[in-house]
Amino acid sequence: MLSKNIDIFDESMRLNKFTLAFADRFEQRFLRDYFKQSLWQFRVAFVLLILLYGIFGLLDPLLVEKFAPVFYVIRFVVVVPVLSLVLILSFFDFFHKIWQQLLFISFLVGGSGISIMTMLVPENYAYYAGMMLIFMAGYFFIKLRFFLATIAGFSTLLIFNIGALFFANTPWLLIVNNNFFFLSANIIGMFAAYNIEYYARRNYYLNTKLDEEKQALEKLNKNLEAIVKHRTAELLRAKEKAEESDRLKTAFLANMSHEIRTPMNGILGFAELLKEPGLSGADQQEYLGIIEKSGQRMLNIISDIINISRIESGNMEIYPEQFSLMAVISDQCSFFHPEANNKQIKLINAAEGLTTFIMNTDKTKLDVILANLIKNAIKYTKEGEVEIGVKLSERSITVYVRDTGIGIPKSRQQAVFDRFVQADIADKMAMQGAGLGLAIAKAYTELLGGKLYLESEPGKGSVFYLEVPYQ
Repeated sequence: MLSKNIDIFDESMRLNKFTLAFADRFEQRFLRDYFKQSLWQFRVAFVLLILLYGIFGLLDPLLVEKFAPVFYVIRFVVVVPVLSLVLILSFFDFFHKIWQQLLFISFLVGGSGISIMTMLVPENYAYYAGMMLIFMAGYFFIKLRFFLATIAGFSTLLIFNIGALFFANTPWLLIVNNNFFFLSANIIGMFAAYNIEYYARRNYYLNTKLDEEKQALEKLNKNLEAIVKHRTAELLRAKEKAEESDRLKTAFLANMSHEIRTPMNGILGFAELLKEPGLSGADQQEYLGIIEKSGQRMLNIISDIINISRIESGNMEIYPEQFSLMAVISDQCSFFHPEANNKQIKLINAAEGLTTFIMNTDKTKLDVILANLIKNAIKYTKEGEVEIGVKLSERSITVYVRDTGIGIPKSRQQAVFDRFVQADIADKMAMQGAGLGLAIAKAYTELLGGKLYLESEPGKGSVFYLEVPYQ
């Protein structure tokens, strides 16, 4: 009856699968909010239970005239006063600390009262129906938690059986028959209450985490806006490059505002949709997938900004190591192969003959440079091919990335290495990206003691050359 996904959610929520209690301070938050959200339903339930328990007393003289006085005592001296007292206490401040215990006691008192009535008149099935109603009310109606409801339900059943066996002359066949129905009602109620509370807790956990993520994203958005303002101010202060600064400012604002807001809108929008009641599991997974992709896109933008900041502040260090250049290029080709296939572009590895060539430089930064060059080539190539090859010289090695893409006019060939600039921004719609990839690639190349340059012609593609020393 329980979903296999429960173990997965329990692990992420740290939820005890038996008592359905959170393992940390989150439990206190849940109980506080659960009380606030359940108070109105609990009060409505108790008002109805008090009325129904009292109104049913009108039938006692008709059904069991002999025991009517005893039944009146049970109803109006014990059960109804207890339920009424709990209802009255709910209007006091301290009630939230003991409300579940009082509901538990109310369940037991109501169930015990019906049990006594059933023992006295075992031949009258109206009171057996009353026992079933007590079970249903305890599990589903009065907002008693699953764990306590289960204990109260089976305790009531135990009280009934002890009374029927030792204090009433109830036939064995009738006891067995009644136990079958009472036990079935308890089992059904127990599993149903478990699922109701589990999904209530899961939804509460997800909504709370979504609210926290939303607040974190809003804070992050403010920080990014501060970075944008700071960068814009720096560009404006660069008087010796006033014209270039204005152009970079325009490219920066155009690219970053789009790149930040697009994933941000996706995250916040689908986070709100996840709060809608009645969502199917498929819809939830679809929305979470969109949020995850938007978050990854946001993370890439932030990572690029951090890398640029570290480069400018001089905090970027080199960590040389020995490695196979062919292995690095092969790994990059394997990584970008699915992306190239999706665009029906042929990705060619022309460096497969370098099986014994070993370099000694910063492998991580070389990986980043090659990834940006290949990604850029695929991005601006609509059809044809992208080729990665190597040219060896006496002291250095040159890796080239050739594409058959849109090409870059000579007037823009240096601009593509500037921060927040895309080659086609002047006369075509800029493609997705913050325009930081080639700027980071060039800065890393210079840190490695090499140089990065290109050859290109509009409409015929481009070739980017990465020249770095062996050591």
